Amino acid sequence: MFFLSGVGALVFENVWFSQIGLILGNSVWSAALVVGAFMAGLALGNGLAVRLARRWGNLVRGYGALEVVAAFSGVAAVLVFPHLPALFRPLLAPFLDQPVTLNILRVAIAFVLMVIPATALGTTLPLLSKPLESATGNYGFSLGRLYGVNTLGAVAGTLLAELALVPALGLQSSGVLAAGCNLTAAFIAFRVARLPVFDGTRSLAVAVPARLTPEAGRVLLAAFLAGGALLGLEVIWFRFLLLFQVGTTLMFALMLAVVLSGIGLGGMLASRWSQRGWQPATAARLAAAIAGISVVASYAAFHGFFGMLVAGKFEPTPRLLTLSLFLMVPVCLASGVLFTALGSRMRAGMPDAATTTGLLTLANTLGAVAGSLVAAFVLLPGLGLERSFLALAALYVVVAIAVPGAGQTWLARLAPIVAAAAALALFPHGRMTHTHYRHVEQHFDARIVAAREGIVETAFYLSNDFLGEPWFYRLATNSYSMSATSADAQRYMRLFAYLPAALHPRIESALVICFGVGSTASAVTDLPDVRRIDVVDVSRDILELSDIAFPDPQRHPLRDSRVTVHVEDGRFYLQQTARRYDLITGEPPPPKVAGVASLYSLEYFRLLRERLNPGGLATYWLPVHQLQQADTLAIIRAFCDAFEDCTLWSGVGLEWILMGSRDGIAPVSRAAFSRPWRLPRMGPELRRIAVDSPEQMAALFMADARVLREMTAVALPLTDNFPRRLSSAPSTFRAEPLYAWLMGAERSRASLEEGAWAAAVLPRALIEGARERFRRRAMLDAEWHPELRRPGYNVWSNVAHLLRDTDLVVLPQWLLAGEARAAEIAGLKGPADPVAAEHLAIDALVHRRKPARYASQAQFQAATARGQVIAIFHNCIAGETRHARELMGWLPPLRDREPYSSFLAWAAQGCPGAGR
Repeated sequence: MFFLSGVGALVFENVWFSQIGLILGNSVWSAALVVGAFMAGLALGNGLAVRLARRWGNLVRGYGALEVVAAFSGVAAVLVFPHLPALFRPLLAPFLDQPVTLNILRVAIAFVLMVIPATALGTTLPLLSKPLESATGNYGFSLGRLYGVNTLGAVAGTLLAELALVPALGLQSSGVLAAGCNLTAAFIAFRVARLPVFDGTRSLAVAVPARLTPEAGRVLLAAFLAGGALLGLEVIWFRFLLLFQVGTTLMFALMLAVVLSGIGLGGMLASRWSQRGWQPATAARLAAAIAGISVVASYAAFHGFFGMLVAGKFEPTPRLLTLSLFLMVPVCLASGVLFTALGSRMRAGMPDAATTTGLLTLANTLGAVAGSLVAAFVLLPGLGLERSFLALAALYVVVAIAVPGAGQTWLARLAPIVAAAAALALFPHGRMTHTHYRHVEQHFDARIVAAREGIVETAFYLSNDFLGEPWFYRLATNSYSMSATSADAQRYMRLFAYLPAALHPRIESALVICFGVGSTASAVTDLPDVRRIDVVDVSRDILELSDIAFPDPQRHPLRDSRVTVHVEDGRFYLQQTARRYDLITGEPPPPKVAGVASLYSLEYFRLLRERLNPGGLATYWLPVHQLQQADTLAIIRAFCDAFEDCTLWSGVGLEWILMGSRDGIAPVSRAAFSRPWRLPRMGPELRRIAVDSPEQMAALFMADARVLREMTAVALPLTDNFPRRLSSAPSTFRAEPLYAWLMGAERSRASLEEGAWAAAVLPRALIEGARERFRRRAMLDAEWHPELRRPGYNVWSNVAHLLRDTDLVVLPQWLLAGEARAAEIAGLKGPADPVAAEHLAIDALVHRRKPARYASQAQFQAATARGQVIAIFHNCIAGETRHARELMGWLPPLRDREPYSSFLAWAAQGCPGAGR
């Protein structure tokens, strides 16, 4: 019965927290306040149970009634929540830019929405502890068994919701099934309540003592601190493991399941220990000391254990599960024992079991509320991860000291405390920066230039260096690369603004959701007519760290007088703001990161459309390299269901752009479409990202609404109710068959030339002029994604064509794995360095300068293999076939490997006179 209660409670929690996040936002503040409000409801139920136990005769029947209340109030909340955003908008919207008032309203709303089911759930353990004690004669056994079984039910509910219910049934139906679990528990309770042993269990005591004894007060203090330590550790553990694993919903479900499993098994262990005549005070003090020691020991040994798993080539999910077990289970087992032992110690001075359990759980729950909030908003930003581990380990020592020890020797009292204090003295200070941060650098093959352990995430700015100089910067949150200033990333992020700028007659207001490294916001500031730009991001740390990406204040988008910054959840901002925009663009975190699916759902895309002015445009990031094919179809279906006029464009490779309009796009003249290339800021930037002409922009087109709707006809859209239509399966980072079909240059060209969208919007001359440019787009896609290469593909043929038949610079440079910044750094180092010489040679080649001359075979063979081939290729392109033939004779004998083999295959036909 109580196992089912635990299952239902955790399924309900999963659904409630997902739904309330859509009402109040998914920022760290709102999420923490929702959790706090829910736990406050539980605490209210803990306290209420004390009074109810004194008034009700049959507590098992009373428990059943409260399960019915929890079931019906819980499912009512699940069914009503989706309709509440519009209801609360008049209350919340006026305080959108007043965070203190807004957060007060958030916690009040969350408490009101969940108070009835949360309170009902909070009464259950105290009510059942008394009848089970009456039946068994052992309070410790009763408390530990109930606590353990209910918590193990919560484990089942956590995994069931994540792995089966929400993916198959959606949130609302999962809530109905959770209610079914609670109603089944109630049915069992009503049947069990008929047994004589459970009838008439009302307390014979006339009242709870007016004042707690000092010993009981110390037990409650210990319970409060223990709850705070464990929930604080849960916050710290989860953040710590995010340094080693991407934070998907599956990851969080597994970590929570491990925590709950440890607690539940600890309660079961304590119940058996109590049957063997334990000393509760000794057990509590020992459990607290073991918990503190385990925090230190698991952190100290983590690096070595993690290295073993990496060496063993564990897959991500088994590795996460193993790491979680190693890091968390010892502390959680000790915590389960600690809670039960504290209850047994307190029971001796209390009138009945229900009063004891009610006060104990009240103190423990209030401590948990405080611990989670203090860890998130004080410890992490104030102390960082490492010192937070130390602080919480020390808190367990305080718990051990707080446990009253009447009748015990000083040695029995002090030994666990001394052992835990010794562990604190051996804490491995500096392990975070000297070891775990180095793992982050190795993971990204980059150098950390700034790290900030903030409220929202652990944010890193890393420098990808070239020849000892910064080449580009990467923004990583925890273990995931969120954005970068590299040339390819700049291309698609700037297109979020530049593409609509070519299609919209006059963009005067723009909204940028999610700032990242600021490339999109910077591109929006380049728009000549824009008067107001709103930037919304949940992380103040990421906004502040952007000075690294924009050292020049004159080019920093957040220093632009037209920009207003809102530190808020993007979806919540859209729900509350009354503003309308000509352009809304967004590059949120990857879709499979926990909590992000709601920024790719049908309801969210409808919000985007509603906040556009007539004729306004929305552009949105679609990172298909991070998605399975079914995931991509679900997102595209959602977008096209929201935007009747939906189109798909190539950003770069597998970074795609969804674009939709409100009420359609008016026909665009060639002069208007070409305007961005004539502007002093946009023109150079467009050429820098290899979009050299209006025709090349048009050639980024992939599909219009007709193609997208046919493609997604049998797909179900990603919706708020079905967030698990995004699978938990890892991405392949390859072009799947559907992706290859969509990226196909000939198919894309035909779609543009024959489609209704292009015919209605773009001038015919522009469409016809784009024909050759599709081939150029295909060159770049094929070079970066080998699976797209057709038989006979040869990069040297493509580069030769571009150099001989066009005046392009950036595209051939990219095809040769060069880039302007790399050439700039190479110029600082000089040609004496072989790698620098290679990039200087690429730069000379694409700018059509004279090829370098090699005076001797030794000088030529000192160059890199690619540098050797570039030198010969450059001479071929420049018509210096005699020198090319001489250099070719100096190539090493092993010519069947790259880059020699593909170059020689081209040279046989492409460099007349040089031959092989």
